[in-house]
Amino acid sequence: MVRIALKPVRILRVAPLIALLALVAELSLRPMAESDLFFRIKAGQEILTEHGLPGRNLYSFTYPDYPDVDAAWLFEVGAAALHGRGGFPAVVIAKSAVLLATFALAFWLCRRRGAGPAAAAFALAAAAFVGRERFVERPHIFSLLGEVCLLLAIDRLTVATGKRAAYVAVALCAGVALWANLHAGAFMAPLLLICAALGALLDRNGAGGRIGLAAVGAAAAVFVTPIGFGLLRYLRLHLSLPVLHPVDEFRAPSWLSDPAFFVVGAAFIASLIAVGRRRIVWTTALPVLAAVLLAARSVRFAADAALIAAPLLAVNLTLLGERVRARWPELAATPIPLLGVTALLAGMAGGPRVAGHNPGGIGLDTRELPLAAIAFVNANGLRDRMYNDFEIGSYLLFEPEGGYPRHRVFVDPRLPAYPPAFHRLLGRGDVSRAEWSAAMDGFGVDTALLAYAGINRRVAWWDPQLYALVFREADARVFVRRLPRFAPLIASREIPATFAFTLQEGTATLPLDVRPAASPVPDCEWQRRLGDLMFELDGAPSARALAAYNRALAAPAGCLRASDEAKLAAWLGAVALGAGRAAEALPLLDRALAHGDAELTTFTNRAVALEVLGRTRDAAAAWDAVIARAGESDLTAHARSRRARLLGE
Repeated sequence: MVRIALKPVRILRVAPLIALLALVAELSLRPMAESDLFFRIKAGQEILTEHGLPGRNLYSFTYPDYPDVDAAWLFEVGAAALHGRGGFPAVVIAKSAVLLATFALAFWLCRRRGAGPAAAAFALAAAAFVGRERFVERPHIFSLLGEVCLLLAIDRLTVATGKRAAYVAVALCAGVALWANLHAGAFMAPLLLICAALGALLDRNGAGGRIGLAAVGAAAAVFVTPIGFGLLRYLRLHLSLPVLHPVDEFRAPSWLSDPAFFVVGAAFIASLIAVGRRRIVWTTALPVLAAVLLAARSVRFAADAALIAAPLLAVNLTLLGERVRARWPELAATPIPLLGVTALLAGMAGGPRVAGHNPGGIGLDTRELPLAAIAFVNANGLRDRMYNDFEIGSYLLFEPEGGYPRHRVFVDPRLPAYPPAFHRLLGRGDVSRAEWSAAMDGFGVDTALLAYAGINRRVAWWDPQLYALVFREADARVFVRRLPRFAPLIASREIPATFAFTLQEGTATLPLDVRPAASPVPDCEWQRRLGDLMFELDGAPSARALAAYNRALAAPAGCLRASDEAKLAAWLGAVALGAGRAAEALPLLDRALAHGDAELTTFTNRAVALEVLGRTRDAAAAWDAVIARAGESDLTAHARSRRARLLGE
């Protein structure tokens, strides 16, 4: 009887864990949109092919001999192997498995420390929500797993003595060495162990010496990698780089961009105050403090800090729950928090799917990739010495048709593979066109592909006197240097535009009224394209667009191609007719027909213009031309009716 009565409660205690893992799976099983993964797969393939790390920047033409410190080679090899077997879905599934293991272990850690299942699941769900943007296919997911394992090891070292403590320390150091080959975040191991050792001294629990020795071993283990002490250079770069080149993940957290981090942090502090200073265990609290200080300096550690703090938050929530239960036993009976947390997390996990906010699938997400622009540069042979931005450089390395080793890139997200001066150039926001052109000359850049054009300040730095804009689609732009070998492409594809950028408005497209001296595009064709651009920008046949079109038609005979002249004259005639200017429309429509326009609309517009002008016989003949071309249609019937009325039949 007792066993049967307890069974539902046991199942209910597992329900929060299941809901937590469902939430983690929902946050991680998404289409692959992590730009870094492309270069990591390519690096892994190269390591597997060459049976070693290259040690220099093989993938870029800007600094091909600059040292490349690869602190995640084992992750890259694994990613390449998984992608080779199952494509991007295999990598996404593997990433999700690592994250699920991380949170399952963290839940177990919370329970070992005395947290209730509801409090453990709730605290870890809060950590998952804070770190959700880091649930991507990058090596730092192994740092999240390593940090949880490290907290478990600290707990064991706190109570274990003798041989058991030695076994734990040896296993810990071996794990740190593995961690260091997966991600440079292994430096967290000695840091957190030192903090735990200091905390043990404050707690006077006798574990300070054991944990301190483990910290020494972990500090040595982080250098058991192919790059050895190169790890220090890699870490030092992350201190200096934000000064040279602002990178979003290196910024300090802000309330506007990271509200979840501040909310969870406030809840954590409130829980510490509520349980009281005497209940604080410094062995577990000081590592949390270290992680929070790192996160306060760089938002990339926010996920780590939230995860490391979650077990302590879960214990505090459990203590507070016990106080509430003691005061209001019916209100806080055991099933209520279990059911409440389970329902909340299940709703968070399933809600986006039900509402259709999750795009679904776990393959490659191509929405942020300028695939049309890449296809254009490939088709026109523009990949050699081509400028590109960081994120797109990663895909260009990987891209099957033109990636490395066939082509090298200007830059990619391997930040340590480029010197400080390069980062300083790319990090500046006040570069003039002359400075930028000189820098591009120095690197031998002949073409450029820029993505995120609406917010990319560098789009405005390409001088139209030196570079022609030949592709403008969606959020990508392609420029080519005005060289003889590009003259045919420029003549057929140049867009008469340049760009300006402000922080307040982003990128603005500016039509070039005056054709650059080196452009091979004829003046009349330049004006025609200028009219097309202005029409697109204004969303209507504006005065400036019409003026450009009229300048194009005013050019000497034969300047425009006959087909282009016919289309333009027909369109301008239709606009004039629609505005009630039949006398202006008629010669334009006649000009269109004289240059081979065979559109039925043009014949119809001409008949209407003649009718409006009172030229009855000419209008009737024009309607005859419409009837001859319209076949059996409603337009034919309408044309016959108009013709009959004109002739009084």
